[in-house]
Amino acid sequence: MKIDFVPDAFIFDVDGVLLNVERSFPEVIRQGIQKGWESVCRGITDSVGYTSEHERIFKRHGAFNDDYDIAWTMLSIAAFSGKKDLSSALPSPQMLSEELGTFSADVISWISARYGTPVPRDAVRKICAELYFGTEQAPGLYRLEIPMLSLHWEDLPLTVGVYTGRNLPEWELAKKALGWQDFPDDRIIHSDTGIHKPSPEGLELLSKRLGCTDPVFFGDTGSDMKAQAAFGKGHFVAIGELLPEADYIYDHTESAVKEIISLIEEE
Repeated sequence: MKIDFVPDAFIFDVDGVLLNVERSFPEVIRQGIQKGWESVCRGITDSVGYTSEHERIFKRHGAFNDDYDIAWTMLSIAAFSGKKDLSSALPSPQMLSEELGTFSADVISWISARYGTPVPRDAVRKICAELYFGTEQAPGLYRLEIPMLSLHWEDLPLTVGVYTGRNLPEWELAKKALGWQDFPDDRIIHSDTGIHKPSPEGLELLSKRLGCTDPVFFGDTGSDMKAQAAFGKGHFVAIGELLPEADYIYDHTESAVKEIISLIEEE
């Protein structure tokens, strides 16, 4: 459906909305699983492992907004299988869907209850962080991210907020990629604030800070859509093809934003 409303604020997710991360975070997960299987689980990496279908299942689920925890979840399921070859140990997309059907509470609690935490979470997160940020031996995968919105936040006709699953260091890299280094700290909710999607708390807090009552939230995953639904105000615009059930769907963030700008100018 074409956008037919005029909001009073813009609130953006980052990954898949402000930045194209197709070559960064999915690759962090894929390589993190491969490296973790060898160095942490002492297994044999004999396949690519993580696929685009796995990615789709996790991103539609709603609870897996932390990509490092996706790698940890896959490794936990694989280690629990007792098999040594990654190709045999990793769940198929169908099996993954069935496993996630048992999900409850939060990721850490669910993994502990169902698999007994066979894989140290901190070790996997360290591997993933090194892949993303880089080391002396290898450049970080963050360098492959591409802005999806060419406009500076101050050039937009409405107040702007950001609700992301990134932590603060990851957000700092995003600001540089976007040219938004001057973005106000009080308009960003990241994971280091202790607020995580799909909680609506981030949208509630941003709305108070921005002084808005009818914002539009641009997101691309199940956790984004669930946060908006729980918030119960404003509108949700899905970016990309992951959420065909959304009322408003656009391939590109820039197109959706410019659609709203045009509506504003017509008033």
